[in-house]
Amino acid sequence: MKPLLTGLTCLVASSILYGSTLIAASVYSRMLDEADGLGWDRRYGIYGTAMRDIGIVPIGLAVLIAVVGILLIIRSLKGDFERG
Repeated sequence: MKPLLTGLTCLVASSILYGSTLIAASVYSRMLDEADGLGWDRRYGIYGTAMRDIGIVPIGLAVLIAVVGILLIIRSLKGDFERG
């Protein structure tokens, strides 16, 4: 039961981190497009530039935590299934 709760906690933490990063990038992208704003790169667009400035590390960390959570949930369910 403990790996199941740990896996679910990892999934919740991952979704909070991912959502927070997307919200931060969307708020920051509004600042890039203003008349006296910082400017943005045409190759990535306004939102892509904001994502690059905010950082790829939080997104990667959220994905890694989600994968670990899913693996823990699968491990827990597989163990419960084998026990009967």
